[in-house]
Amino acid sequence: MPVHIDSTLPQLEIPDALITQLACRVLTEEGRGHATVTIVFVDDAYIRQLNFQYRQLNRATDVLSFLIDEGDMPEDNMSGELYVSMDRAREQAVRYHVPLNDELNRLIVHGCLHLLGYDHQRTAERRLMREKEQYYLADTASNSVG
Repeated sequence: MPVHIDSTLPQLEIPDALITQLACRVLTEEGRGHATVTIVFVDDAYIRQLNFQYRQLNRATDVLSFLIDEGDMPEDNMSGELYVSMDRAREQAVRYHVPLNDELNRLIVHGCLHLLGYDHQRTAERRLMREKEQYYLADTASNSVG
């Protein structure tokens, strides 16, 4: 499963192997083992622009997911992009009293789940998505990203 890591930031030290491993685990266990995903680390200005362009929300957000329409590709061969705001990740880590590594892990899992069609608009959806997040994050504390 190809997972590509990219960044618009001038300098960012992120352990690509751990990010790739976490994204692959989520996608594989959810039945999308042949997916292709690009994860791009950005700042608030960049993600705010994307959020406005695609969601008409003029504010920064922590992660955006875009499913790339591949037409008649088999269901498990999906392609997508995740955009993760490092500014939001740092702020949320402080707010939630967790290491930055743990917050980045959460955002990677959260974004992958969105690519897979999970959402959190309704209570039942939110509960299921949180359960999935907790499942995939349960053993990441010793293998944190970042």
